[in-house]
Amino acid sequence: MKQFLISSILILISVFLVSCQQNLTAKHTLEQVLPDIEYFIEQDVTHESTLPLFEGTIISYEINDQIIDDLKNLDRPIYDQYMDLEVIIYASDETYKIIDQIYVLSAYSPKHNYEIHLNGVDFENIQKESFSQTVISLYQNDTELFESLGNIRGRGNSNWFAYDKKSYRISFDHNIEMMGLRPHHDYLLIGMAADKSLMRDVIAHQLSQMLSLEITQATRYISLYVNGDYHGLYALIEDRTYIKSNEDPLTFALELDHRIDWEPSNDVFIRVDGAPYAIKRSVNLEADTLMTIETYLENVLNDLRNGIIHPDIDLTNWAKYMMIQEIFKNVDAWGLSVFMYRENNTLKFGPVWDFDFALGNADYVGDDYYNPEGFFLAFDSRMSWFFTIIELDVFQDMFRNEMLHYYNEILPMFLTLIEVLGVSLIPYAEENFERWNNFNTYLWPNPMFMVEFESYVDHILWNKTFIYERSIWYRDAMFRHPFI
Repeated sequence: MKQFLISSILILISVFLVSCQQNLTAKHTLEQVLPDIEYFIEQDVTHESTLPLFEGTIISYEINDQIIDDLKNLDRPIYDQYMDLEVIIYASDETYKIIDQIYVLSAYSPKHNYEIHLNGVDFENIQKESFSQTVISLYQNDTELFESLGNIRGRGNSNWFAYDKKSYRISFDHNIEMMGLRPHHDYLLIGMAADKSLMRDVIAHQLSQMLSLEITQATRYISLYVNGDYHGLYALIEDRTYIKSNEDPLTFALELDHRIDWEPSNDVFIRVDGAPYAIKRSVNLEADTLMTIETYLENVLNDLRNGIIHPDIDLTNWAKYMMIQEIFKNVDAWGLSVFMYRENNTLKFGPVWDFDFALGNADYVGDDYYNPEGFFLAFDSRMSWFFTIIELDVFQDMFRNEMLHYYNEILPMFLTLIEVLGVSLIPYAEENFERWNNFNTYLWPNPMFMVEFESYVDHILWNKTFIYERSIWYRDAMFRHPFI
């Protein structure tokens, strides 16, 4: 006991001496540094926030028990929230400790207040097929973060013709590092015209990250300005990340896209079980390579029909991808915007894409679509991969395990995410619908009961309630036929 007390006293003396040394060498008094630190604590922590640091004076920061010397290294929360902060200031006149909380924004939070400005572009005549040059500037709270020459063109299929608020692709001649995103040169500006909750795509991408799907896309909310005029709230999404080609002819990325059957397309494609798959590798594939890929996929599908799990299939990945589509009841998953790829002898799905008509937001499916109960993709023959593999016990076990993990571990956070995001979106939604004046206007394929919602909050509650009730139904379904 005596030895322990002696050791404790020596440690305290050592800490005191170190603190004294840091105070003696400090170049700033507490009065000089404290106002900047207090101001930092009062502000939301965005991607552009920096720690108040003073050359020659040591200040330590600890956020949620993580020592931080650069906010770029901070693990951002899954939704906006308060985090614990401890600051120790070794000023020249005293050592001072602050215990407080700071409000840290999630990576995708609209409260970052980002604005993208497009200037010098004939916006009314932008084409889908060709780029127009424009000056692209990024602002946050009236501060210009960068300006660069770039390009813009339209994007989307039926959406391009159906809505006044259109979606776009912007690109730069070099990689741009902005808004906390990894360096990239192509981004998509999604108008979310028919999704009046302004969140379906974003929360689908967030769920894919929470479930650790291998290929995921980062999202950011931005307010778009064109030649100085406000143009609405957009979701900026990284361009889809495709695997790189290599010498293996069976390294590929494909998109199941039935639009090929009814719309003109320049895509190179193959057919598997009669369905068209566009090639998404950025190389010119020879005819024999296309045939190799087609034959390979037909063999994988035939194996499944014979009760054989092909060794290339990543069962966990397939289960997670299918689960996301099922939870959202995503109508496009029947035959549009379904991406699959093979890399390092493994066949996987991802990234998730196009969820604007999910969660009941489609009036052409039938009344059952608005019901959060019932299997949707799992036993529909139009999606032959899952229609076939769901009959196999080994996949049923994997799907059940992933669904129960989602229900027990992910769902509570996901529901809070939807609520927090929805509340933070309210002022941005009001501004967006003031610009477009279509909140209570039918836009294909909005169900009429959604058109008649009285407020934006009704859309938030619909999404949250739909996912909650559907998740409960699926939890129970895991223990009923055919999951037995």
